Amino acid sequence: MSYQVRALLAVALATLILVGGQYLFPRSQESPAPSKEKATSTATKPAASPTSDISSPADREQGRGAPPKAPEREVIVQTDVVRAVLTSRGGTLKSWRLRPYRAADGQGVDLVAPHQEDVLGPLLALSGNPEEPAPLDFDIDKSQLNLHSPSETGSITFASRGSGPLQLSKRVTFKGNSYRVEVELSWKNTGKKPITIAPELAWGPGFYSGVGGGRAQIVSSTSWVDGRRVTDNLGSIQGAVTHSGQVSWTALQNLYFAAALLPESKGSAATVGKGPQEQPVISLVTPTQSLEPGGELTQRFAFYGGPKDLDYLNAAGSDLSKIVDLGWFDTLARPALYLLRFLHRISGNYGVAIILVSLLQKVVLHPLTAKSLRSMQAMKALQPKIAAISERHKNNPQKKQQEVMGLYRKHGVNPLGGCLPMLIQIPIFVALYNALSSSVEMWRAPFLWIKDLSQPDALFTLDMWGLKDYPFNLLALLMGVTMFFQQKMSPSVGDPQQAKVMLWMMPAMFTFMFWRFPSGLVLYWLVNNVLQMGQQQWLQKQGKLALNRPEAT
Repeated sequence: MSYQVRALLAVALATLILVGGQYLFPRSQESPAPSKEKATSTATKPAASPTSDISSPADREQGRGAPPKAPEREVIVQTDVVRAVLTSRGGTLKSWRLRPYRAADGQGVDLVAPHQEDVLGPLLALSGNPEEPAPLDFDIDKSQLNLHSPSETGSITFASRGSGPLQLSKRVTFKGNSYRVEVELSWKNTGKKPITIAPELAWGPGFYSGVGGGRAQIVSSTSWVDGRRVTDNLGSIQGAVTHSGQVSWTALQNLYFAAALLPESKGSAATVGKGPQEQPVISLVTPTQSLEPGGELTQRFAFYGGPKDLDYLNAAGSDLSKIVDLGWFDTLARPALYLLRFLHRISGNYGVAIILVSLLQKVVLHPLTAKSLRSMQAMKALQPKIAAISERHKNNPQKKQQEVMGLYRKHGVNPLGGCLPMLIQIPIFVALYNALSSSVEMWRAPFLWIKDLSQPDALFTLDMWGLKDYPFNLLALLMGVTMFFQQKMSPSVGDPQQAKVMLWMMPAMFTFMFWRFPSGLVLYWLVNNVLQMGQQQWLQKQGKLALNRPEAT
């Protein structure tokens, strides 16, 4: 097998892992979602379908003869990191903007989906009992809450004002520099008969969808149950899916942001369903309990609505940092992400941090790269002898193979020596790829002419060949050019015609493949190519690519 074929196989394998691995192979920590309508583990009596409660709150309200709607009141909460708008209608969220993360309109990213008429928003509390639904009209104890220091906390209290026997008080507590809030639900039976409830807290319908399409904006539902990741296919869900067990959190998320519900006590189940317009709804459902007349029940939850930033996620607790799925080689990708953040703190720019990561990676892998280049150089030096053996035994493949292997042994050359170091580096490349391609730190991070390292660089757009506003991605083009020259510098062995084809085909293929990749990732590959050329040039000048032992005649 010639070197070119082996190299092609190695690159094809790397490409398969980089691009297709996450789609073609299931991730080890994921488990398939269980069948729908699985019963909650601690229920004393099956509760009503959460989805039926979630999907039609307006119908439910009318069905029980709700009191006339009072004028809506809003309360605005300002912290260092969040600007939230809550409403007296359901005590729910109308807006949850992340102040440090600016969208294209200059405002903070809003994790609440666009408002739908007569549909209540996130943080809706439900009783789980269609006969005694949760109140939907509330009094609010204040109209504004401003937290001016990171350690300052403050609460908003919603008190129900319905005439039904089931009363609810909801208290939402904020902290100045946190994306996590505490949600306390206090239920009271003011009637004369026992009421059975299975309270739940929901997020939805929907989630921030951003602008444009692409992988970064795909919304998915993920839960962490019994120490495992459970991902639901939102497109195929019919009705509701319930995950019981030790639920740490359930969340809706895209590549960079998440809205997660966290139980504060054991026994809660996570449910995933759909609301109006097929928008996803997640909720935490607590075990069914009976409220005697005059009885009270207090439950606590937490909500996290923010970036998938490991610092904030770790601070939120409950294994929420597991929501950052770095795929294969997570144990390598997570340190790489921390290294990237550390270098950003030093350099002040993520583009510079990526360059420094590339440089450090090249230093760490220098022995493997040097070994690979030495092996390739040795193979090239032996090519005339191998060609002579091939000509001498062209009609005897077995004899030819024996003499070629004897030649390798005589000169201490391992024919796989050029490929194995490349394969060993693949996990590191994949780890860095995952860290760079899914890091919220890259979101809208600028570098030189690049406005957003999480997107293609799009130096300018073109109108040609029927394509309108087609982006010209200079970085991907430079990556392809440097790959061409880097390959041209590498020792060429085997069939010259094959080597010539590979010289052009590989850069073209990678340029095409990287054209739509995040510019942060393309920058990493470009710098890696440049450093590889410098490393190779230095090794050649130092004479470190020569055969280790003199050739025997």
